[in-house]
Amino acid sequence: MSHLYIDIGNTAVKWLFDGEYHQVLTADFSLALLPKAQQVWVSCVGDKQLLNGLDEAIFVKSQAEFSNFRSAYKAPENLGVDRFLAMISAIEQLPNQTLLMIDAGSALTFDLVLKSGEHQGGLIMPGLGVLRRSFTQFESHSKNLTLALLANNTEDAWAFGTANMLMGAINTQIDKHLQQQGDLKIILTGGDAKMIAYRLAYSVEIKENLVLDGLALYAQSCN
Repeated sequence: MSHLYIDIGNTAVKWLFDGEYHQVLTADFSLALLPKAQQVWVSCVGDKQLLNGLDEAIFVKSQAEFSNFRSAYKAPENLGVDRFLAMISAIEQLPNQTLLMIDAGSALTFDLVLKSGEHQGGLIMPGLGVLRRSFTQFESHSKNLTLALLANNTEDAWAFGTANMLMGAINTQIDKHLQQQGDLKIILTGGDAKMIAYRLAYSVEIKENLVLDGLALYAQSCN
């Protein structure tokens, strides 16, 4: 049986089919881009209507438990399904390690998972794009991540300020978790992962397709 795995985010749609990963911006997506499959599994934190007409789609929801994973959420179904799938995938790929999961996309999220698989909870913050569009008078779509200390014009002051805010939050979380956990594997995913990793002083492992890998793992457990 052929399987298609789809990850609908806020800015991009990704899919996995026959071992190959694909990605387009949400604005450029259409059902015609997808291959035909007998089963379609979906992770969606964006616009569900993008798949209108795909009647066989199975939308996955976060679970309280999966294999060794145990959710910290009191209402596990409210945990973002992308975070859930990324965590179960990371646990599968990196067993018996305490993991700090950082997803840098439209939102910036942090999740801590102990080597036992016990999720300790997480944080959600605005991602770089959201930060830069948060004040209309300074609005910018720049992806530049310059960490200069000061600027002599408003455009650069906003670009440098938002870059420092984002990186400051990431560095603070990594530092605090390292102090508490000591032995810690830092996993970075999301659209801005590579750009951020280049500017971090910490050793991180970039995993670009954790959500899709987790979706495939979840689907396999249901068949």
